[in-house]
Amino acid sequence: MRALLAAAALALPLAALAQTAPPAGFTPHLSTEIDLGFYGVGTTSATDRARGGTSIFSFGEIAAGLHLTPNFSLQGVLVFEPIGEGDSTGGTPGGGTTLFRRQSAFLEALYAEWKPDADTTLQAGRFVAPFGRGHHDFPGILTSIRAHEAYLIRDSLGVAATHTAFVDPWWGEHDISAAVFTLDRSLLSSTLATRRSCCDERYERFERNTRAQGGPGNNGRFDNASIALDGDRLGLLPGFAYHLAVVTRGAGADGTAREWGYAAAARYQRDWSAEQSTLFFAEGVQFRNAAARPRTTLTLLGLDPDTGDEVEQALETVIRERRSFTTLGLRHRIGEWRGTLAWQRDERKRSVETLPTENYVEASVGRDLAANLSLDVGYQYGRYAREDASGAGTSHAVLVRLGWRGF
Repeated sequence: MRALLAAAALALPLAALAQTAPPAGFTPHLSTEIDLGFYGVGTTSATDRARGGTSIFSFGEIAAGLHLTPNFSLQGVLVFEPIGEGDSTGGTPGGGTTLFRRQSAFLEALYAEWKPDADTTLQAGRFVAPFGRGHHDFPGILTSIRAHEAYLIRDSLGVAATHTAFVDPWWGEHDISAAVFTLDRSLLSSTLATRRSCCDERYERFERNTRAQGGPGNNGRFDNASIALDGDRLGLLPGFAYHLAVVTRGAGADGTAREWGYAAAARYQRDWSAEQSTLFFAEGVQFRNAAARPRTTLTLLGLDPDTGDEVEQALETVIRERRSFTTLGLRHRIGEWRGTLAWQRDERKRSVETLPTENYVEASVGRDLAANLSLDVGYQYGRYAREDASGAGTSHAVLVRLGWRGF
């Protein structure tokens, strides 16, 4: 399998470049797209004191494509985000203000793309495997980031394809996307800035991926795959779009079972007039054998059979987990203004090391400004899993996002 995929990755750009010369008038060129956001999360009150305070960070991407022929290009995406545990949604400012703490940048995608015809796109390299859509589509301030943290299938190295399978004025347009991949352990998986400081364990990534870190898909084999079906432009239901997807990943060094993920999403936009419209959106994602059923060691208290004294005992077991991430929301536009209301739930049912269900409600208003800038402000109520205590805590936060889009 590895040899076949490697051959496919090499054959894709060679096949594209082996075509006839570009038509007259075409000039190789570089295209770019920038979507950056600067966020402020001010937690005014929380059950845990460490969550109080203000966290300021950036989250976004710069995408670039080097178009060598009309249907062949090299694509890359450089992302900017905090790489500390929880930092991308406010983290633990500790009662003060953190400014771009553990901020980093890394290559999320770098691949060759070939379009043999108008309906088909082939890719080979490093990319985000097709799965849920909320991390890219959700309006609001933190809704897309929270989805991003829950289920983005990133660091995928392999081949992918998208094909428009059906087009009809009444039944709509439907695309099938699929990918076969493994977790990328190359130098491309390293961060480009912000190395881990001594003794700071909150860093989620700070160097290239390794086999020892484990995790689903990190098995060195191309036996991980995803497939997705998207549909929109339905004549029988204008404004409606759907997304269905399945992903499966093998166990890494710390896992014991194959992980399966399922996603279903729907969007419906109702245009009331030229000035007003409402977008309804919903998505449900579930992972069975989440994290590939990893091994863990539990420390239990028992009695010494000889002395009767209380002693600690280690028990080797696995974490059986079913994780469900749900989003419901709407966005209403009036002219240049927009308002968004969203609810998200992260439920993790575990056999051991149980976690409470997290719930977040976000309400925000915003508008586009001059010079490709946008501003959104909002409020978030959170019920979160506490780190150093059992049960769930509550928090209230003020949210701000200053966005900039460019080309």
